Amino acid sequence: MFILCAPGVWAEDYFDPAALELSSPQQKTADLRYFATAGGQLPGTYPVSIWVNGQQASTGNITFVDAGGKLKPVLTTAQLAEYGVNVSAFSAFNRLREGETFTRIEQYIPDASSQFDFSTQRLNLSIPQAAMNVQSRGYVDPARWDEGIPAAFVDYTLSGSQTQQSTNNGHSTFLNLRSGVNLGPWRLRNMSSMQYDTTRRWNTLSTYLQRDITVLKSQLRMGDTYTSGEIFDSVQFRGVQLMSNDDMLPDSQRGFAPVIRGVAHSNAKVTLSQHGYVIYETYVAPGAFAIKDLYPTAQSGDLQITVKESDGSERTFTQPFSSVPFMLREGRLKYSLSAGRYHSGQDQSRSPAFVQSTLFYGLPAEFTLYGGTQLAEDYHAAALGVGHSLGELGSLGADLTLAGTTSPSGKRYSGHSLRAQYQKSFAQLGTSFSLASYRYSSSGFYDLSEATMLESRYGLADTKRSREEISLRQALGAVGNLSLSAYSQDYWHSQRSDKTLHAGFYSAWKGISWGLGYYYTQSSGHSDHDRSWSFNINIPLSGALADTSVSYTTASDNRGYASHQVAMYGSVPKNPNLYYSVQQGYASQGQGSNSAASLDYRGGYGEAQVGYRHDRDSNQLTWGASGSIVAHPHGITLGQSLGDNFAIVRAPGAANVAIQNGSNLHTDWRGYAVVPTLTPYRKNVITLDTESMTSDTDVDQFGATVIPGGGAVVEANYQTHIGNRVLFTLHDGQGLVPFGASAQLADDHTASTGMVADGGKVYLSGIPAEGNLEVRWDDDSVAHRCTLHFRIADSQNTAVKNVDGSCLSQRGL
Repeated sequence: MFILCAPGVWAEDYFDPAALELSSPQQKTADLRYFATAGGQLPGTYPVSIWVNGQQASTGNITFVDAGGKLKPVLTTAQLAEYGVNVSAFSAFNRLREGETFTRIEQYIPDASSQFDFSTQRLNLSIPQAAMNVQSRGYVDPARWDEGIPAAFVDYTLSGSQTQQSTNNGHSTFLNLRSGVNLGPWRLRNMSSMQYDTTRRWNTLSTYLQRDITVLKSQLRMGDTYTSGEIFDSVQFRGVQLMSNDDMLPDSQRGFAPVIRGVAHSNAKVTLSQHGYVIYETYVAPGAFAIKDLYPTAQSGDLQITVKESDGSERTFTQPFSSVPFMLREGRLKYSLSAGRYHSGQDQSRSPAFVQSTLFYGLPAEFTLYGGTQLAEDYHAAALGVGHSLGELGSLGADLTLAGTTSPSGKRYSGHSLRAQYQKSFAQLGTSFSLASYRYSSSGFYDLSEATMLESRYGLADTKRSREEISLRQALGAVGNLSLSAYSQDYWHSQRSDKTLHAGFYSAWKGISWGLGYYYTQSSGHSDHDRSWSFNINIPLSGALADTSVSYTTASDNRGYASHQVAMYGSVPKNPNLYYSVQQGYASQGQGSNSAASLDYRGGYGEAQVGYRHDRDSNQLTWGASGSIVAHPHGITLGQSLGDNFAIVRAPGAANVAIQNGSNLHTDWRGYAVVPTLTPYRKNVITLDTESMTSDTDVDQFGATVIPGGGAVVEANYQTHIGNRVLFTLHDGQGLVPFGASAQLADDHTASTGMVADGGKVYLSGIPAEGNLEVRWDDDSVAHRCTLHFRIADSQNTAVKNVDGSCLSQRGL
């Protein structure tokens, strides 16, 4: 009997540094053991993107150390927690003090590993799924929400006109300001306007202070604001409000989506489709499964669920899906609390103190229960309702509101209002249908704003009796789309009513778009009605005018009025930020011809417009400008019109660098810029355009990830290297500096590091005209260092400068 024993073996790519044949025979070779294995590099700090289990988790500078010939990242438990790792489940981390670092992740989490891909500057962490926190898709850890930097800003819109008429001349100027101050988690906001024509009027529209309440996924606001309008009609008030903020939730937990339940007979792939598009895929284990993290989809449209077993067999079933707007997922709670003093634009109406509360809760079986209360001086109301998905029959929501009112003279009124909402989609027919009906059962029902008008100078003439709304959308394939919407409202003790109807057809073919519209309007207080028709067509041009379109619009009504308008508009060739428009038209009933022209410049610091209009009776010159001014810890920066969240790009010295996150965005002369719009509570990547950088500008990384909290002004920092791009040829006392040595500007730890190549050459960027270069290498376990003092000749005007210098090496340093 023979027994053969085969020892275990390990194979990997390896390169023998002794095999290097340098073109300079006198040049020695430094210790290159770091490069002997595939992907090997010098230890140091590198700007990297961090990926966990194939998903990008973060970006930043990570320090790498040598561990057995491979680079291992220096990490902390806080970083792992940021990446979604459940560090509390592993006792090995308890031995680490707060802030203490480690390098071998596999010693703390079994079966975990790290791998650094130097060519793509990507750190790949492989973590067992059981070690990860169970989070919904799209989840961003609230600990990463950035409160932002201290800042103050003004967002402005200015418009004006000068009009010349046959009888008189006039002018008008309007300024709208939205200003704010951010300090820590607090945001102070103000809306004001100024109008100047024959008189000058200044109006303060609203002022409020707000902040996020992260633990409640809510927002607190104090000052001038509005109540939520989901149950009761929205009203303006001055007071305090605390309400759920859906923006804080992962995308897969917002809105309503059904729970998909089924059974898998093996390890299976489950695919969900809607309207012919795959919207979700996942893998499930044998047995019953439930999918609870669908992203919000269209409010109706059947879901096709396909279960593909491991043997290749497939089963498909359909789950009808429809929802009304206020429906929530199972287990989701949404609330709002408001208290303050009612505010109306009518001077003669009352301004009572009031309290309002609303609550929505997602129940099993696709039910949503909701209700609310309003309590005020001489007024109270309570509402209760339910929403439910009826499967193939669509979805239905209904609620009942009871209200009681006491007028200033002591009269008491009471009544109730019944509201119903219905939604249904016929996916195979491409039809979407919705209906909402409000019915006021008695003349004694008043909402809060109506109650404050009782017995005032602007008292209500009649109370609302019923209101119906309907909308229908029909897709006609390649032919186009048809839409229909209608609205009707009538009143108690009156024959008057309000009615509107709109029908439209829209189509497109090879870039040409056109549409037909019909409008019907009947207003209370008017015995007659208005009917009008419209047609428009838009044709894009090609060739030298590829950025230009021409359009034709005509409209007419039942009173004999008709108009025709031809326009050409687009961007100026070779200047895509300058837009123009010229129009020529004609109107009946004695109005005659009219014409107009305008220019619109959309720059990095805002937008400016100028225009001219002419018709039979007048000539008018118009102008406008919009933009923003932001003060922050590093100075003042001009920008475009701002959203609720924005970023300050900080790339010191990198002037006039384009930013890819908007139209015509670029840094100013100092290297700062405003990115005007960000998505709160989500990862936003702000990217610099490398092709727009000058030859003396380099940055460590071109993309910065920011995650702003609500209303935050965040900072996107870039480590810049401003200076010359230089190819050094380095010598020491024994000839050329060894191959593989590292070189870096002395006394500048933020400067990039280069590796000496064949011929003693090393390329570095961000180099000043004069300075010191520090070179290090190891030889036979002895450390060497030499410092080169250099000065770049003024006569060199090439993109890459050349410097040839010598220094004396020092052993053992």
